[in-house]
Amino acid sequence: METLTVYIDGASKGNPGKASIGIVIYSEKKLIKKYGVPIGNATNNSAEYMALITALIDCLSYCPADLEIKSDSQLLVKQMQKEYKVRDEGLQKLQFIASRLISRYNSVAFTHIPREENREADKAANQYMEAGQKQLF
Repeated sequence: METLTVYIDGASKGNPGKASIGIVIYSEKKLIKKYGVPIGNATNNSAEYMALITALIDCLSYCPADLEIKSDSQLLVKQMQKEYKVRDEGLQKLQFIASRLISRYNSVAFTHIPREENREADKAANQYMEAGQKQLF
Protein backbone atom coordinates (compact mmCIF):
# COMPACT_ATOMS: atom_id res chain seq x y z
CA MET A 1 0.00 0.00 0.00
CA GLU A 2 1.53 3.29 -1.08
CA THR A 3 -0.34 6.23 0.48
CA LEU A 4 -3.26 6.49 2.87
CA THR A 5 -5.36 9.61 3.24
CA VAL A 6 -6.66 10.00 6.78
CA TYR A 7 -9.28 12.46 8.02
CA ILE A 8 -9.21 13.04 11.76
CA ASP A 9 -11.36 14.99 14.20
CA GLY A 10 -11.62 15.45 17.93
CA ALA A 11 -14.72 16.70 19.70
CA SER A 12 -15.32 17.94 23.21
CA LYS A 13 -18.60 19.01 24.80
CA GLY A 14 -17.68 21.51 27.48
CA ASN A 15 -14.00 21.97 26.61
CA PRO A 16 -12.86 20.28 28.75
CA GLY A 17 -15.70 17.83 28.86
CA LYS A 18 -17.02 14.63 27.37
CA ALA A 19 -14.81 13.97 24.35
CA SER A 20 -14.45 11.63 21.39
CA ILE A 21 -12.44 11.11 18.24
CA GLY A 22 -13.36 10.32 14.65
CA ILE A 23 -11.10 8.76 12.03
CA VAL A 24 -11.75 8.02 8.34
CA ILE A 25 -9.09 6.21 6.29
CA TYR A 26 -8.94 6.05 2.49
CA SER A 27 -6.65 4.20 0.13
CA GLU A 28 -6.76 5.64 -3.39
CA LYS A 29 -10.15 7.26 -2.68
CA LYS A 30 -11.58 3.93 -1.46
CA LEU A 31 -12.89 3.94 2.12
CA ILE A 32 -11.09 1.27 4.12
CA LYS A 33 -12.06 2.22 7.68
CA LYS A 34 -14.28 4.70 9.51
CA TYR A 35 -14.82 4.84 13.25
CA GLY A 36 -15.27 6.99 16.29
CA VAL A 37 -14.47 6.36 19.93
CA PRO A 38 -15.34 8.22 23.15
CA ILE A 39 -12.15 9.09 25.06
CA GLY A 40 -13.52 10.40 28.36
CA ASN A 41 -12.99 13.99 29.47
CA ALA A 42 -10.60 16.11 27.43
CA THR A 43 -10.19 19.49 25.80
CA ASN A 44 -10.93 19.85 22.10
CA ASN A 45 -7.21 20.23 21.34
CA SER A 46 -6.32 17.11 23.34
CA ALA A 47 -9.04 15.20 21.48
CA GLU A 48 -7.58 16.36 18.14
CA TYR A 49 -4.15 15.02 19.17
CA MET A 50 -5.68 11.75 20.41
CA ALA A 51 -7.36 11.34 17.02
CA LEU A 52 -3.99 11.86 15.33
CA ILE A 53 -2.16 9.42 17.61
CA THR A 54 -4.87 6.78 17.24
CA ALA A 55 -4.84 7.15 13.45
CA LEU A 56 -1.04 6.89 13.32
CA ILE A 57 -1.14 3.69 15.37
CA ASP A 58 -4.04 2.22 13.38
CA CYS A 59 -2.44 2.96 10.00
CA LEU A 60 0.71 1.01 10.89
CA SER A 61 -1.22 -2.24 10.30
CA TYR A 62 -1.78 -1.26 6.64
CA CYS A 63 1.98 -0.77 6.05
CA PRO A 64 1.68 2.38 3.93
CA ALA A 65 4.79 4.18 2.82
CA ASP A 66 3.19 7.59 3.22
CA LEU A 67 0.28 9.21 5.01
CA GLU A 68 -1.67 12.34 4.28
CA ILE A 69 -3.39 13.59 7.43
CA LYS A 70 -6.29 15.98 6.91
CA SER A 71 -7.71 17.93 9.84
CA ASP A 72 -9.89 20.96 10.40
CA SER A 73 -7.77 21.84 13.45
CA GLN A 74 -5.45 24.60 12.31
CA LEU A 75 -3.68 24.46 15.67
CA LEU A 76 -2.82 20.77 15.36
CA VAL A 77 -1.71 21.07 11.74
CA LYS A 78 0.46 24.14 12.35
CA GLN A 79 1.98 22.60 15.49
CA MET A 80 2.80 19.34 13.70
CA GLN A 81 4.33 21.32 10.83
CA LYS A 82 6.45 23.19 13.43
CA GLU A 83 4.91 26.53 12.40
CA TYR A 84 3.38 27.05 15.87
CA LYS A 85 5.06 26.30 19.18
CA VAL A 86 3.30 23.90 21.53
CA ARG A 87 2.96 25.84 24.77
CA ASP A 88 0.54 23.60 26.67
CA GLU A 89 2.38 20.92 28.67
CA GLY A 90 -0.27 18.28 28.02
CA LEU A 91 -0.19 18.93 24.28
CA GLN A 92 3.63 18.84 24.33
CA LYS A 93 3.43 15.24 25.57
CA LEU A 94 0.86 14.29 22.93
CA GLN A 95 2.92 15.95 20.19
CA PHE A 96 5.99 14.00 21.35
CA ILE A 97 4.08 10.71 21.04
CA ALA A 98 2.71 11.69 17.62
CA SER A 99 6.19 12.67 16.41
CA ARG A 100 7.63 9.32 17.50
CA LEU A 101 4.88 7.50 15.61
CA ILE A 102 5.43 9.64 12.51
CA SER A 103 9.02 8.41 12.41
CA ARG A 104 7.62 4.96 11.53
CA TYR A 105 6.50 6.23 8.10
CA ASN A 106 8.50 7.41 5.08
CA SER A 107 6.55 10.66 5.09
CA VAL A 108 3.52 12.18 6.75
CA ALA A 109 1.99 15.31 5.25
CA PHE A 110 -0.50 17.49 7.12
CA THR A 111 -3.22 19.46 5.41
CA HIS A 112 -5.57 21.92 7.09
CA ILE A 113 -9.03 21.58 5.56
CA PRO A 114 -12.28 23.48 6.11
CA ARG A 115 -14.75 21.91 8.54
CA GLU A 116 -17.09 21.18 5.63
CA GLU A 117 -14.50 18.85 4.10
CA ASN A 118 -14.15 16.94 7.38
CA ARG A 119 -17.80 16.01 7.87
CA GLU A 120 -17.30 12.25 7.94
CA ALA A 121 -14.67 12.32 10.70
CA ASP A 122 -16.72 14.91 12.61
CA LYS A 123 -19.83 12.77 12.28
CA ALA A 124 -17.95 9.67 13.50
CA ALA A 125 -16.60 11.54 16.53
CA ASN A 126 -19.92 13.05 17.53
CA GLN A 127 -21.98 9.93 16.82
CA TYR A 128 -19.95 7.82 19.22
CA MET A 129 -19.76 10.51 21.88
CA GLU A 130 -23.53 10.78 21.96
CA ALA A 131 -24.04 7.01 21.83
CA GLY A 132 -22.24 6.56 25.16
CA GLN A 133 -20.10 3.69 23.91
CA LYS A 134 -17.28 2.32 26.04
CA GLN A 135 -14.44 4.80 26.40
CA LEU A 136 -11.04 4.27 24.83
CA PHE A 137 -9.27 5.62 27.94
